[in-house]
Amino acid sequence: MVGERKSTGQRQKQIIDAARKLIIANGSEHITIKGIAEEVGISEAAIYRHFKSKKDILGFLIDHIEQNLGRDISKASSSKYTSINTIDKELRSHISAIEQRKGISFQVIAEIISLGDKDLNNKSTNAINTYIANLKDLLARGVGTKEIRTDINLDAAATLLFCMIQGLVNRWALSNYSFNLEKEYLLLWNIFREAIKP
Repeated sequence: MVGERKSTGQRQKQIIDAARKLIIANGSEHITIKGIAEEVGISEAAIYRHFKSKKDILGFLIDHIEQNLGRDISKASSSKYTSINTIDKELRSHISAIEQRKGISFQVIAEIISLGDKDLNNKSTNAINTYIANLKDLLARGVGTKEIRTDINLDAAATLLFCMIQGLVNRWALSNYSFNLEKEYLLLWNIFREAIKP
């Protein structure tokens, strides 16, 4: 595989996929350019043709995670009419996507934060804030159709929804995926739904 020609985009994806895999296996503090290169099957010099540093790779990975999380809930956000059932359907689809990825997005962000790098922490914070803003937009559309209480604090509700999802995914991952994520999510969603209904 060494020397195999790939487009820049393909190679960058291989590199961040390798970084993601190594973070989950060993923790972010043990990630090295050498380890990533070995995982991909290319030289360290080839890594540096695409990224300036390990920090650059991790920053690119955060961007990729942010895009994935945003894509998961973008369908509902673009809908003109968003009922509480539409929100439920879109969040279930989001949970299903998280389940397929084994909750890796949240774990990787937590691992990157544990490095204590100010720039990467800011990038992670921005990714989380964008995700919460997408959830807020989803809830706001429900308020607009009067399917959700008009007196609700949308910032607080979106943050609570984020914490509910992230906490559940973390517990699921830490239990070695020992329970049905969607079933547990539905139990929490039903409580949340009752709190936001008019």
